[in-house]
Amino acid sequence: MTARRPVVVGVDGSAASLAAIRWAAELAARRAAPLHLVHAIGVPVHSLPLIGSLLFDISTYRKIGEAALGQGRSIVSELDEFLPADVEVRTFLDLSSPVAALAARSAAAQLIVIGARGLDPLERVLFGSVGVGLMKHADCPVAVIPALAEKMPPPSHVPVLVGVDGSRCSARAVEIAFDEAASRKVGLVAVTTWSNRNGAPDTAQNRAEVLLEEGLAGFTDKYPDVCVDRVVVEGRPAQRLLDASRHAQLVVLGSRGRGGVAGATLGSVSQAVLQASRIPVLITPCR
Repeated sequence: MTARRPVVVGVDGSAASLAAIRWAAELAARRAAPLHLVHAIGVPVHSLPLIGSLLFDISTYRKIGEAALGQGRSIVSELDEFLPADVEVRTFLDLSSPVAALAARSAAAQLIVIGARGLDPLERVLFGSVGVGLMKHADCPVAVIPALAEKMPPPSHVPVLVGVDGSRCSARAVEIAFDEAASRKVGLVAVTTWSNRNGAPDTAQNRAEVLLEEGLAGFTDKYPDVCVDRVVVEGRPAQRLLDASRHAQLVVLGSRGRGGVAGATLGSVSQAVLQASRIPVLITPCR
């Protein structure tokens, strides 16, 4: 069991980080996967020669990191009754930056989990400083957990939400969304939007309906127990997804949609949803 790929969560002691730890622990329990808690000190390279001097005392940063990891372990211990006995929980204290530390672990991980502080985009410090860079370099999906999820977690019986647009990223997102819905024993809401800019209303809507069916093809047979609610609606994708997220427990999106530029950091729809979502958002890479 310990040979399975771990769920890795970034730990920094913030309220959003605590929410991320709980969310990651529960997901690791469902997947019977190892849980790795990682705190990155973020020592600047130019400061390394100053270690031990008055200008840079790494022991202070190490103590802060150890305290944050200790707090994380305490939170996980509270969930022991939900964690299988053979699920391994490990902590790591890295000298590198959060992006470098988490991205380096993404190649061997099945999921990276980080927190996002606040609802105001300006308050989403962890996402702003870590999330965008991580999503550019991570080799596995990244889940972003808002601090609000700690105080007002979405009901466990509501569905998983996925955005479908026909892109390669979207196909991977659909696969993960079905798997998440199945493991949580809930339904799946699949949303595709259309616009008059894509032609006459009837034509644009029909194209969107076909695109949605093609995006779901194969998965409905693979996951027969997952009830799928198909939603084809006119409007801006980000806003329609945010509207639908009010009645969901998780949003799953591709990192870039149709027309995305290879090597781009994050698609406009995914970024807009991340900045405003009140529930966890899972972003899948296009690799």
